[in-house]
Amino acid sequence: MSNQQTALVVIDVQQGNTAEAWDRDGVVGRVRGLIDRARADDVPVVWIQHEAGPFVPGSDPWQILEEVRPGDGDTVIGKQYLDAFVDTGLKAHLDGLGATRLVLCGAATDACIRSTAVRSQIEGYDVVLVADGHTTDEGPWPLPLPDGTTVPVGAREMVAYTNFTVADTEYPGVTTEVVPAADVTW
Repeated sequence: MSNQQTALVVIDVQQGNTAEAWDRDGVVGRVRGLIDRARADDVPVVWIQHEAGPFVPGSDPWQILEEVRPGDGDTVIGKQYLDAFVDTGLKAHLDGLGATRLVLCGAATDACIRSTAVRSQIEGYDVVLVADGHTTDEGPWPLPLPDGTTVPVGAREMVAYTNFTVADTEYPGVTTEVVPAADVTW
């Protein structure tokens, strides 16, 4: 693939959703490495920044982590919903770049990563989810079952399940890969 066809999409790597994140430093380091590689290879880096709930623009939770701040020439797209395509200019921006393949990383696995990965496929983009490049709060969360009981699920399991689900999701005309950061190609 040529650089003009691939874009690195860094989703919601913000103070408010990474402070308690599973493998935070490892994931942030791998995201930083992807950003550096993308810039060195002239691959566009597109940032998504959540701007709803506790992520009030200008607040500490809203801030993108210092370790991975956007650089000159990077585009930052604010969003109100989990899916980064809803009511944003993301699709128009990606189409303007000529992007047909998206490399996705960031936070939070169980929400914005999952939603944006599937929507990217629906929109017709080839998707590469960075298997070790996304995270979520440590948990565990008690997921309710129809019978009223709950099942505790931790962040590690959520990351593994999301990797499996995205890899197993197929749409006509698009490809999906889930690979470690070290194996990402442009």
